[in-house]
Amino acid sequence: MLAGALLGLARTREPGALDSLWAEDGQNFLTDALNLPWYEAILTPFNGYFHVVARLCWAFIALFPVAWAASLNAVIDAGITSALGLAVFRAARSRLDALPAALIGVVAALPMGFVPNALAQLQFPLVYAGLWMLLRERAGPLAIGLAGLAVLNSMLGVLLTAVAFVGLVRHRNREWAWKLLGVVPGSLLQLVPLLTGATRRGLGERPEHNPVAVAAMYLRWGVPRSFLGPAWLEISDDAWSHRAVTAIGLLIPVALTGLALWSRCYRELRLAAALAGFGALAGAVQLGAHGFGEDRYLVLISLPNLAAGVVLAAGIQRSGRALGCVSAKVPLVVFATLLTVVLAANFRPASPRDGSPHWGAAVAQARAECLVRPGLARVRVHIAAWPVLGWEAVLPCARLR
Repeated sequence: MLAGALLGLARTREPGALDSLWAEDGQNFLTDALNLPWYEAILTPFNGYFHVVARLCWAFIALFPVAWAASLNAVIDAGITSALGLAVFRAARSRLDALPAALIGVVAALPMGFVPNALAQLQFPLVYAGLWMLLRERAGPLAIGLAGLAVLNSMLGVLLTAVAFVGLVRHRNREWAWKLLGVVPGSLLQLVPLLTGATRRGLGERPEHNPVAVAAMYLRWGVPRSFLGPAWLEISDDAWSHRAVTAIGLLIPVALTGLALWSRCYRELRLAAALAGFGALAGAVQLGAHGFGEDRYLVLISLPNLAAGVVLAAGIQRSGRALGCVSAKVPLVVFATLLTVVLAANFRPASPRDGSPHWGAAVAQARAECLVRPGLARVRVHIAAWPVLGWEAVLPCARLR
């Protein structure tokens, strides 16, 4: 887990994870944690939903000097993300052999397509971990509690309620009833204020309401990036090469599914269908709401799809059915190799956080401003690489003098 956290911290580009803040982390979470009572900040919605876990972390960070905020934010997020990877491994291990479960856990600890080391982005790997807690066999109170926390921290976590409901209808046992009860409180917290008008959820500039267009966008954008990552699929002038890479990204899951059907590994096919189905559902919700693909919304698409690929490859190996002169072990070895290469290529993702102001220098400048103006109550600190983005944190001078 420590190794995963250290690798996670290394993923942020200059000025580095320990000396920069992501947009909502500074503008919303830190600002509220420093200027509001802790209980009010924790229950303050942002963009129409609640981030209870992230807000609790920021309430803890607010106990320390303001200059430490960026470092604590990064360390806590990297540690939690790594721990979630371990939790996903243990859940996958309840249904798979050690090697495929380890692959799924590693991918969860180093997810592609998001801004790492930012508590505001924790919602994505947390919801994915919540999915595995529901899919875990013989899930105990800790697993169900983790799934519940995922819903308390993100509107996307409400999708877990659908998973739990379908599981209860299909299995009709006490375990799935407890799983459903575990995610209901968070769903009520997220949905009731929204439906009653107490909170308002903003959509993207160009939301897409046509389901056919959303499905096409998911297949064209989401699936290829799931298996190859965004690094190789940036829009370029060479349209043919881009289409070729996109086609390869689509052929990978098709080939794995075909081989799994040939091998008759129906148990793994059902699990892979649940994972890929959740990825498609999460992708449709995000792409429909925003109207376009953005790399930081790729996590809940790529992680379930990659896990589904690992599950299918593991099923082919378990079946022992040779593929002509090729051993049944080959698909898992090849897919594991592909995963390693893809994770390496997407290890340090580009993001709007790149080139952000150094947090230590920004706090020092804010402190100097508070000292020379004794009557000043608060100071605004820009945290974006470009002022036009408008990201800023509001720091009380009482915490700086």
